[in-house]
Amino acid sequence: MKRIIVVGGGFGGVKCARTLRKELPLNEFQIVVFNKENHMVFHPLLAEVVSASVQPKDVGAPLRQLLTGVQCRTEDVTNIDFNNKDLFYEAHDGQIRSMKYDYLVLTCGNTVNLSLVPGMDEHAYPLKTIGDALTLQAHVMEQMEKAEVCENLERKRWYLTFVVVGGGFSGVEVAGEINDLVRSSLRFFSYIKKEDIRVVIVHSRDELLPEVSQNLRKFTKKKMEQSGVETMLNLRATMCTPEGLRLSDDTFLSAGTVVCTVGTTTQALVKKLDAPKDRGKLKTDATMSISERKDAWAFGDCANVVNALDGAVCPPVAQFAERQGVQAAKNIVAAIKGKEQKPFSFQMQGQLCSIGGRSAVAEIFDFRVSGFLAWFMWRGIYLMKLPSIPQQIKVGIEWACDLVFPRTLAHLRADRTRRIAKSYYAPGDFVFKRGDSATEFYVIEKGEVEILKHDENDELCTECIAVLGPGDFFGESSLLNRTARNHTVKAKSELVCTVLGSNVFTQISSAMIPLRDAVAKAAKRRISMWKNIPDVRALLDSVAISAVVEPLPIPPIGLTSSVEDAIALMNSHTADLCVVADKDGFLAGVITRSDLLRAVEKAALADPDEDVPVTEIMVRDPIAIAGNEPLAVAIATMREHDLKQIIVLEGAKKRIPVGRIRIEKVIELVLKETLAAKQKEVAATQTANVP
Repeated sequence: MKRIIVVGGGFGGVKCARTLRKELPLNEFQIVVFNKENHMVFHPLLAEVVSASVQPKDVGAPLRQLLTGVQCRTEDVTNIDFNNKDLFYEAHDGQIRSMKYDYLVLTCGNTVNLSLVPGMDEHAYPLKTIGDALTLQAHVMEQMEKAEVCENLERKRWYLTFVVVGGGFSGVEVAGEINDLVRSSLRFFSYIKKEDIRVVIVHSRDELLPEVSQNLRKFTKKKMEQSGVETMLNLRATMCTPEGLRLSDDTFLSAGTVVCTVGTTTQALVKKLDAPKDRGKLKTDATMSISERKDAWAFGDCANVVNALDGAVCPPVAQFAERQGVQAAKNIVAAIKGKEQKPFSFQMQGQLCSIGGRSAVAEIFDFRVSGFLAWFMWRGIYLMKLPSIPQQIKVGIEWACDLVFPRTLAHLRADRTRRIAKSYYAPGDFVFKRGDSATEFYVIEKGEVEILKHDENDELCTECIAVLGPGDFFGESSLLNRTARNHTVKAKSELVCTVLGSNVFTQISSAMIPLRDAVAKAAKRRISMWKNIPDVRALLDSVAISAVVEPLPIPPIGLTSSVEDAIALMNSHTADLCVVADKDGFLAGVITRSDLLRAVEKAALADPDEDVPVTEIMVRDPIAIAGNEPLAVAIATMREHDLKQIIVLEGAKKRIPVGRIRIEKVIELVLKETLAAKQKEVAATQTANVP
């Protein structure tokens, strides 16, 4: 029996497998479909799941029920050997196994890649799967519940601000649905007003829906703005943080919810394949064969298929994928029977997009329509496109009920056991504030944070207690003591942290004795540093860093310098420190005497004809202090990192090294001032005792 394997269970894969099963004898050909999920996702309705207009189970059509006579497998395909006709997959037990094929179809689509924008992957909500839609639906309703009981107006509006990145079909549809859901639910909430709600679309082009005609684009923008959706055009997202979204014009949108509908990348499987590619996608000929192979075809989002009708690459939309699936199946049958294969040729029938408020835009051939009629057509056409009659009936009933009854506000509470994740913060963002509940432990990967002081009335001061940098951690004290946060922590520069949830932190710190001891010592050190020496703290608070700063022992060297250059300079100046600066003069690293020991190891491994660069042994992005900080901050930072000296910078933003502080100099100052104070006290006492 010959075997045909289809990799991918989307629109195209299902159509291909169905057509093959219909055309080929069951007893002569085995058809196998590999798909990570056991259902086909009807992506145009994911936004309707977010707004509770459609039940999630009705958006996923089970492949086993759709594909009678086809073997469906959910294992992950890891690689393909075209020459030996072997497909490799990760089996149920985690082992890599192989399966032989006679004919192969690749239609595995693309995957989400939000990491193109810093912080987007960590803090934004994608909309690619049913799970994504369910999570977003639960989150939207949770935000409304929090806003209902929030007494702080600014925070209430933060909860009720929803930003959607991307003004294509998916972005417009999900923005419209979120706007409908939130505003139509207002009558059930007593303390949320219409003006508290904000839904924003951020789009990099000058108009929404670039795929449709200009008149419909203008109509879309007008109708969405009338329904309360703001549009911000010609702007890109540059960073996503827990507090919102930073844009390319440096505007910061404070928002409790960011949804990202842009950012896709090639599947890992496609990247591995030994086959010609065009801009990351598989290159096919007119018949959708891969590299003119007689036994492998590709189409859909993972391939660049040229439409013979106009010579253009087919767009990544469902109607093209379905027709490609049917044509690919017919070409496979033709190849089996030794007949001529046909090139793919198809004329797009039209495009439809729901824009919220029971309004839509539609282009069907040369017919354009907008408003309620287009919305009714949109629902009718997509209803008929659902892959099974039971689905059509269920969704049809739900849509009919939606016209009469309010949407359900119940949602699955997605309480997750906190995991290990990453968080991004822009300069000035608060990581947490004093009094916040302690749920996470932070390890700094990049950037610096300031630990800020509170006054006797518990009001936040701008005064910094200490500065922490890469490799440092914070948030442990409150977790260990199970109390609210006792400090406020603020990002001093662009910050990236690894975040451990309380459960993960407890498990790891309990199992790893060195980590537990380090955390306990840090917590004790931070609490008790100034406890027994309040006079010294007061003294250091009153002294500027400039009083103890010294010039650098030698001028900074560049990143292209060699270790030999650094050693020669340090030796000739009898210096214990060498600063490394980049081409702009900004601090890049430092080399101390202890770092020079690594030079011996590096030199032993290096090519004898090549110099070892300073970047091999220097401490990168070292902790430093701005020259305008109080001396107490410098000392607390040095104690935190067990430093004997610290680099002083020109300013918080300009990381240009201008000098250093040595602990000996500070101790000399403290002793001198303390002794002077004691002498004054003694003199004052003697004067008071004179009769």
